[in-house]
Amino acid sequence: MIFKKKKFAKHSSVYISDKYEQIIITPRQINKAGIIYEQENCKTISKSTNALELGTEVMISMNQFLFKDINLRNTKLTDWPSFKHSKSKSVRTFEQEYIHISINSCNETNLIVEIEGFPYKDSDLTIKSMISFYADKEEIGRRILKVYEACLTRKI
Repeated sequence: MIFKKKKFAKHSSVYISDKYEQIIITPRQINKAGIIYEQENCKTISKSTNALELGTEVMISMNQFLFKDINLRNTKLTDWPSFKHSKSKSVRTFEQEYIHISINSCNETNLIVEIEGFPYKDSDLTIKSMISFYADKEEIGRRILKVYEACLTRKI
């Protein structure tokens, strides 16, 4: 009998802060319960980073997506990896000072990436863009920055 390795749709998170001039890129992972959560190994780069470097770092992060079965019941909100890598003093201010952009493959074939920005915590509306997983890294970075700008200015 031949067993195939289960494929997963890849996920990553990006948090951008104007106040701190910082971008946090966080690979994500999935547990047995199907919960997708952040890995500890976040990458922090300057907000002035060019689109090519941003796109490259995000795609490296996407390719770090993995299955890791961890019981999340014992974790606290302050254990949130992106928050720990931020310059915010509390989770509440982190959610106010950083715009969250979720980068998700649409399915386990990982052909299309959805870039979804949240203008603020619990926002009813989001900004989305779709692009090929194998697109030019600079174009992926540009799309992320466009989604960020639309979230920041609330203008499309």
